[in-house]
Amino acid sequence: MLRSPSGAGPEIWCRCDGGPHGFLSIAAHGHADALAVEVRHDGVEVLVDPGTYCYHGEPEWRSYFRSTRAHNTVEVDRLDQSVEGGPFLWRTRAATVVDQVDTTDPDDQRWVARHDGYARLEHPVGHERSVRLDSSARRLSIVDRLSSTGAHDVALRFHLGPLVDVRLDAGAARLSWTDPSGDQQATLELPGDLEWSTHSGEVDPPLGWHSPASASGCPPRRSWAAERSTAPRP
Repeated sequence: MLRSPSGAGPEIWCRCDGGPHGFLSIAAHGHADALAVEVRHDGVEVLVDPGTYCYHGEPEWRSYFRSTRAHNTVEVDRLDQSVEGGPFLWRTRAATVVDQVDTTDPDDQRWVARHDGYARLEHPVGHERSVRLDSSARRLSIVDRLSSTGAHDVALRFHLGPLVDVRLDAGAARLSWTDPSGDQQATLELPGDLEWSTHSGEVDPPLGWHSPASASGCPPRRSWAAERSTAPRP
């Protein structure tokens, strides 16, 4: 957890996922979300985890909510970081290593981690992510480093909370929402060498959905704005 200090204005809260993939030997309840982040501002979800939605009855939706593309992390070659083997099983599991956690200075906090989920590819890919919270500047920075000897397709997605509006503008996403502190705005600076677009409530394939609670039937699913970028294979 990276959190702005008390008394420094509305809280900026960031959860960085460097934990193990799922529970025990079968990785039950695991999601392919290594190095994903969640961000809240004064309690409002800005970058959000998609949730679970359902366990049984809708395998496509079960797979989507567990997939890499449904989380705030990097996807390579349209593949999940870990390969699922059923609604509660995984055939492969990305192993994550947290290399640095430094929260000693509340105004300058850092987290660095990496995973090996794409080491199974013909040309293996390593993914390292560093996150820095500069509380005094009220700035959160995310830097991804991908290493490989071959060419790959890459997608980087930022899934926005249901209260956040988004507008793409010349290499940036302009975000706006209302929280207990009032009307808020933020700028998400986007890598210029990627092609960016917005998605919300799409079904083929699923993209741009949020499930605030698990469901046992087929209730209407709540949609929300999602940002997505792809880099064509060189």
